[in-house]
Amino acid sequence: MLKLSKIKKKFGEKQVLSEVSLSVQKGDCAMIFGMSGCGKTTLLRIAAGLEKQDGGMVEKEGKTAFVFAEARLFPTATALENITMVMREDKKTAKKKAIEILRAFGLENAAALYPSELSTGMAARVSLARAVAYDADVYLMDEPFKSLDGEIKQSVAGFLREFFTDKTVLMISHDQSEAKLMNASVYWMTDGNVQRKSDGFFESFPVK
Repeated sequence: MLKLSKIKKKFGEKQVLSEVSLSVQKGDCAMIFGMSGCGKTTLLRIAAGLEKQDGGMVEKEGKTAFVFAEARLFPTATALENITMVMREDKKTAKKKAIEILRAFGLENAAALYPSELSTGMAARVSLARAVAYDADVYLMDEPFKSLDGEIKQSVAGFLREFFTDKTVLMISHDQSEAKLMNASVYWMTDGNVQRKSDGFFESFPVK
């Protein structure tokens, strides 16, 4: 469960968030859309505890995983090592499980590669694989699919949909197709607040 109650945030004279309230239950995925600079990432960072709000309350249950818009992998660790370092199992079990996760993301041949040897899309998938390996209760994700396209995006989204069955997920996106891929509830941010939108929202207000 994730509950944001009357979250306020101001940078200088600019009021970025104006008493934002949003609740996401276990097993649900919510996706926030909005124009660049409207405060989406700030809200996500506050939810994660990476940014301090000026007012309001954040309530969460269980462990939290944050997926940044950039992969942020450890440069001196291989793809496999980037994943196993967040796991609590013994070394042998963690390695086996991490290889299975890499395979699910189409990265079975990238286990021994370092971040500098990965394409942007591959690095993004390793970052997502690491988040899956961490096995959190709440997932906060900043445009996790932006470096993926075509069949790879479809495949990754399908895996995550199944994995997130009993998780609480809040995502940011600029791509309306991702809401359908993730069966997500759609929220639109404007003027420092969020509103839940109907399924037909994009037909009348397409997001670019």
